[in-house]
Amino acid sequence: MTTVWRLRPGADKRIRSGHPWVFSNELSVSPKGLLPGTPVELQDSKGQFLARGYGNPHSLIAFRALSFNSQEKEPTSFEFLQGKILNSWKVRKAAGFRGSFRLAFGESDYIPGLVLDYYVIEQKGKKAQVFAAQLVTAGMNEALKNAEDFFKGLVQKAHEQGLSNFSWNETAVVIRNDVGIRKLEGLNVEEPNVIKDLPDFDLTDVEILLNAAADDGVVAMSCDLKEGQKTGFFLDQTHNIHLAVNLFKNWAKTEPKRKLRVLDLCCYVGHWSTQITRGLKSLGFEVEVSLVDVSKTALAFAKKNAEREGAEVVVHEMDVSEGLTILPSAHYDIVIADPPAFIKSKKDIPIGKHAYLKMNTHAFRMVKRNGFVASCSCSGLLEEEEFRDAIRKASLRNSFEVRSVLRGGHAADHPTLMQFPEGFYLKMYVHYV
Repeated sequence: MTTVWRLRPGADKRIRSGHPWVFSNELSVSPKGLLPGTPVELQDSKGQFLARGYGNPHSLIAFRALSFNSQEKEPTSFEFLQGKILNSWKVRKAAGFRGSFRLAFGESDYIPGLVLDYYVIEQKGKKAQVFAAQLVTAGMNEALKNAEDFFKGLVQKAHEQGLSNFSWNETAVVIRNDVGIRKLEGLNVEEPNVIKDLPDFDLTDVEILLNAAADDGVVAMSCDLKEGQKTGFFLDQTHNIHLAVNLFKNWAKTEPKRKLRVLDLCCYVGHWSTQITRGLKSLGFEVEVSLVDVSKTALAFAKKNAEREGAEVVVHEMDVSEGLTILPSAHYDIVIADPPAFIKSKKDIPIGKHAYLKMNTHAFRMVKRNGFVASCSCSGLLEEEEFRDAIRKASLRNSFEVRSVLRGGHAADHPTLMQFPEGFYLKMYVHYV
């Protein structure tokens, strides 16, 4: 029997506009007693169909929509969810993504609760594919409780539709339910789980292949897909890095041949600096990369990645909130300030905004005149105008004339929905000093 929830009179405006969430206080009766993750049909106060999805009586977001089509009867079935993922795969292919990319981005791909990254990996001359999934809601946790069968079917369909050339034997699946956001849904935070392994590959130290920013090829990035941060890599800056590298190459063509210095703050495994190195080396420049991160493991990967592209590497293991004063002023041609989210909740906004101000103040101090600073934020709770204000104050503290010459944002593998503003989080500006 289908579980039906009704909304209070007048509480249907947002979901009729296509927003996928319903809050518990918008329901006509208390949802208590339902098992978290149970499929639910949502109706308005008069009994008219609105959406199908799943419910969680223990969450402030009580209902998440998977379908607004009354003819789609089983939106939590394998077939329905695989169809959603295959459609998002086609979107990525149409946007020109090769190699590794985010395959499903939760609500923005109409699959709330699922974050799915797709990696093409290479090791010892062999290639394979890896699916790294985060199941962050009770509904998705329940729908994919038999994850191995789900992904086996997905791989078969992707192969049949020409989206992937890899078979199930050339596939690994890693479930990364080691994220604290699961607690909001009443779920346990779990250790990373490789439910389908590849005997010939070491997922803790493997090269993923990405679109190269400097040319039409691919760039290899070593990382840990089993226990590294998030799903092992941060894919969301790919688009912004491509924009920035193109800008830096155009600038470099006007510069005399010399050693160019790049400072990569909060570098993780060095995606920014590796791609920048490739772009500048292609024009005949020597490149010195200074890598800054608090993680010794991440720095080892970053050093390997930047050196593979020909950089001379300097490593600084430090916390950027404390150690940046030791780095020289007016020394670097390009400074990348791409920290993790300083703001996790609304109460963190004042402290987080100050942290962005402090980091960017150092960034402008350390860059040379006629150089660039890339300022980034992945804090969704920080409004863009507030981020711009922090950058403005940081530049004034250094008495610089600063021009913002590039504005970035979400790539096509991190799509956004106009009806879901909560999905907008990524901000990036490049400034010419």
